[in-house]
Amino acid sequence: MKGDDAALFREIQKSAQKGMRVIETVLPKVADESFSLYLNGKELQYSQINDRVRQEMLKEKQEGYRTGAVAELTLKGSVHAGTLFDTSVSRLARLMIRESNRELTDMWRTMNHHENAGGLSRQLAEEFLDFEQKTITELKKYL
Repeated sequence: MKGDDAALFREIQKSAQKGMRVIETVLPKVADESFSLYLNGKELQYSQINDRVRQEMLKEKQEGYRTGAVAELTLKGSVHAGTLFDTSVSRLARLMIRESNRELTDMWRTMNHHENAGGLSRQLAEEFLDFEQKTITELKKYL
């Protein structure tokens, strides 16, 4: 596995793990049952993406991405601060859209920076981009 492939795989893992953490943080604040079910489904999809990448990294005997305690605390703090006074479905959907947009931007930046990544890593990155774009479109109906 080339270094560019490993870097792209780690970015996919990082983004999927962030998605899971945001949903884990938001779920206790959700009062709407349909939105809660939707978020649970998305969390499962993020987990599946993370597991696919982790499996590829293990096959190639590469170290996967691990979220640091400070990064996790910062992310959760940001979510809590953003929902301190407003936990409406619309507010939570906006927060999720904002985070998904950040992950899209980070993924594009990583793909452009590691242009020698090929094959499976690029394919999974493109699948992740499609997944995030679809998620944003779906979340717009909750605004």
